[in-house]
Amino acid sequence: MYLIDVLVEHNLRKVDRNFWYVSKEEVSKGCRVLITFHKQDFVGFVTSVKEISEEEKSKLEEKNKFEILEIKGIVENKPIITEELFELSEILSKRYFYPRIGVLQTMLPPSLKPLSSYTNKPKIRYKKYYVLKSKNFDNLTKLELKTLQKFTIFEKIEFSDVSKSKSLASLIDKGIIEIVEEEVERYKVEKIFNYHDNFVLSDVQKEALNKILNSEKRVQVLHGVTGSGKTEIYIKVIEDVLNKGKNALILVPEIALTPLMISRIASYFDEEIAVLHSSLSPALKYDEYRKIKDGKAKIVIGTRSAIFAPLENIGIIIIDEEHSSTYKQEDDLCYNALEVAQIRAKNHDCKLILGSATPSIETMAKAKSGLYELVTIDVRFDNAELPNTIIVDRSKFENFSYKSSIFSTKLIKEIKDRIEKNEQVILFVNNKGYARSFSCRECGHTFKCPTCGLPLVYHKVDNKLKCHHCDYEITKPDKCPICGSKYLAYNGFGIEKVEEEFSKLFNVPFLSLDGERTPKTLQISTILSKFAKKEANILIGTSMISKGHDFDDVTLVGIINADSLLTYPSYKANENTFNLITQTIGRAGRKSKKGMAVIQTSFVDNPSIKYAVSNDYESFYNYEIKNRKSLGFPPFRNIIRFQFRSMDIDKISKISDEIISFFSYFKLDIKIFEFSKIFKNGRMFIKNLHINYKKIEEISTILEVLNDYFKKLVGIKIIINFNPYDN
Repeated sequence: MYLIDVLVEHNLRKVDRNFWYVSKEEVSKGCRVLITFHKQDFVGFVTSVKEISEEEKSKLEEKNKFEILEIKGIVENKPIITEELFELSEILSKRYFYPRIGVLQTMLPPSLKPLSSYTNKPKIRYKKYYVLKSKNFDNLTKLELKTLQKFTIFEKIEFSDVSKSKSLASLIDKGIIEIVEEEVERYKVEKIFNYHDNFVLSDVQKEALNKILNSEKRVQVLHGVTGSGKTEIYIKVIEDVLNKGKNALILVPEIALTPLMISRIASYFDEEIAVLHSSLSPALKYDEYRKIKDGKAKIVIGTRSAIFAPLENIGIIIIDEEHSSTYKQEDDLCYNALEVAQIRAKNHDCKLILGSATPSIETMAKAKSGLYELVTIDVRFDNAELPNTIIVDRSKFENFSYKSSIFSTKLIKEIKDRIEKNEQVILFVNNKGYARSFSCRECGHTFKCPTCGLPLVYHKVDNKLKCHHCDYEITKPDKCPICGSKYLAYNGFGIEKVEEEFSKLFNVPFLSLDGERTPKTLQISTILSKFAKKEANILIGTSMISKGHDFDDVTLVGIINADSLLTYPSYKANENTFNLITQTIGRAGRKSKKGMAVIQTSFVDNPSIKYAVSNDYESFYNYEIKNRKSLGFPPFRNIIRFQFRSMDIDKISKISDEIISFFSYFKLDIKIFEFSKIFKNGRMFIKNLHINYKKIEEISTILEVLNDYFKKLVGIKIIINFNPYDN
């Protein structure tokens, strides 16, 4: 008999502990089991196993005054998670004050999650074959010999290619033919883009590579201007690691960038590649996860969640475009993939490369302090020139004509010039939908989300008003609900409006890349492939097109609304604006042809925009680091956001006041902010409370006490978020 510690599938603080069960069969740590918990059937996750006798079980029951139940079944016999990830789950649970079962559920694909719903998720797909096992054809009938004729060329034939017959059944009974099942791989790595595998590094790239390989520091910051050839350096580092018999883990920030990175890596390496990102179906995730777990993949490429890939013997972790906010999860388990990567790099005693043309302020501060190794490339590959950049002031009407309020006369002129030259153009707009808001011309009423209070965005494609904060949406009304007027107005613009305006101005085909309308990898790959093949010379997109893409013939980039992020409620608003503009400008003129960028903004004197236009990262860093220091934001101080969610508004007010009083009692060097009042999302009330502090060690004990207190609360959900990227 075996005594096992089990985590129950409930992702709740109050059951965030192990429960005892017994099993008559041997079961391994890291497996799922079927259990009865509070008279209901659930799935549990085994955290430890100990062999005991019936007598020992009885003594434990007598001592603890409860019956130790027997498990109802074992889901799998082999652990579904590696020992390293098992230990990592415990570290992250303590680091983020999050239930350990919730960490494990975040790490694993749908089919392997410790959840009862796993039974409805995809499993291994098999294909059946008839296989010629013996060539002893003596004493066979004519019909049996005729059936065997198909096997003279092929010794393995699919089920569907052979008609069932008595002679076939007879051959199976005689052991001449047998039925076998083989697993079908549902995901095939495709090279959407064609790359040569015989590139040669420049002297500057070689110098950067040698610095990375020879540095004694674990974390390397590869700061290279756009088009400097960072990917080629990644490839050479991976090659060095593979030659040493180790594996590589690569993260990219957007699903849109996975086809590009996969193509580059697959063109150079023959090793098996696995891919993990949110756009894959549950079946594909299951297959790819198992491929990695079984040691069949040497290279793993993916987005944020790929940091939990069960890859062993890791020799390098690479995070491309490390500045991207997509590496930070802002709900439930609010982990930062960069933090997790550092833990895994330490576990595997390997290096971590953080690559970007615009490193985050926090990363660069650590590099400048000497904590990280800073590797800089300040020239483009083949000495290609950075684009000429022109700022168009949107606040001056003379920069626009009667033809368009979205496209300036300068941008129209440059687009026409590229169309005539058969060159390519990328147009970036940072807003989804058709109009940013919808209002009444008569009384001024603005249509807002009843749960969030935010202006509803109009989407013309399905004629709906949608909230981009929650899932609320309604069909566009014909009249104002306040005054009854039918004179309604569209305010601001999104990508749908930009596309409509473009069609009126230019009689040429274009492609669109929008995370809302093209969410799947296959769609994204198809669009990017068409653009790469010049099936269309214009690509209009949202943030998905702002970084990482490399198209030889793009000579013009237009940023339609460069200042859209400046008003975003986040201490990273300036940084996000600088990054977005710098990265988007960098898409132009990456090869032999000179590039140009036209930046349309109403804030021409804003430092974030001015430094981005001049590609002056150093000046922007110095400007922003002073702001952060004076305001007490990272990297100088840290922030914890407590988010309270409950259907009872009084519970939220009570717990919020209690936390404020609790922190205030200790008279620590902290600041408490309540950026927002309680707002409603559906049936749920929500409030955010921010604690600004210097070092985690100063408040860790308080957080542990609070976390224990939270376990006793009922009817309220509390999400703890360290250094959130939004307010």
